Amino acid sequence: MDRRIVELVGDSDFERSLYEAAVRNLEDMDNKLRFNNFAYAMRELSRHFLHRLAPDDEVVKCSWYKNVTGKEGVLARSERAAFAVHGGLSDEFVRDNLGLEIQAINKRLKDAIDELSKYTHIEEAVFDLPPERVDALVIETTEAFAGLFEAIRSCRNDIVYELHEAIDDAAVSEVLADTIQSIDELATHHYIDEIYVDSTVITRISHDTVYFKAGGSIGVELQYGSNSDLRRGDGARIDVSFPFGCELTCPTDSPVSDSLVFEPSSLAVDTRKWHEGDRDEEYEDLHAEHLAEQVAAASPSKGDLF
Repeated sequence: MDRRIVELVGDSDFERSLYEAAVRNLEDMDNKLRFNNFAYAMRELSRHFLHRLAPDDEVVKCSWYKNVTGKEGVLARSERAAFAVHGGLSDEFVRDNLGLEIQAINKRLKDAIDELSKYTHIEEAVFDLPPERVDALVIETTEAFAGLFEAIRSCRNDIVYELHEAIDDAAVSEVLADTIQSIDELATHHYIDEIYVDSTVITRISHDTVYFKAGGSIGVELQYGSNSDLRRGDGARIDVSFPFGCELTCPTDSPVSDSLVFEPSSLAVDTRKWHEGDRDEEYEDLHAEHLAEQVAAASPSKGDLF
């Protein structure tokens, strides 16, 4: 199986199983219909993943949608493929800013699927194909399908590349602006020393929005006790880092840095390693004392019970 097509079908168990079954047909060398069966399964696979990647109600809302079939409720394969690659981003942006030739990609995919269709109607000319012809057709089909995956990946990577500095700045600004409860509860005080954004991916492109997910690490200084405690030698400080994730969006009609928006409440910091005991032994007692102080502060006094 081709890794690129496996990536294209993604988390769909049905589509992955269908692809596996299509490839398995090719292994049955004694079956004179082995390529015909492969062709039928692959043609149906293309129909399923294009419908999943390009839902009707999303495609028709795109600014570039023209209803090329001329039929209400009937989308062209080229329109679905275009949406799968770049969602609601305009053809001009995709061509001029990202350098993607979506028409060429569409033509290759269309030609491959049309070619597959020829072998699903069993005639003498397409029955019991010689092995070298089967091999050539399988390569042609695989490369056409994989080309759609490569275009999707290229589109998203290029957008992230264009906006990565703005995404980094937006993530850093939000981390600095928010009180991070999961860190705040670890010590008496904390100070953020450094913030690194080391990964950004596009999770989805709809008809009107590009969705990003960014992740990285936050370097923090945890302080136990007050400044006076530290001066007396009764407090302590420790440097630690935690992974974080957040989400951002920008509109498809203006995919530029100035239009990036940080999604409210999306910032999440993973402090599990601290709670699970991945910390220096010398700070165990201090941490336990701090937790006890928090519990005491939150507990009602005797006077509060009446």
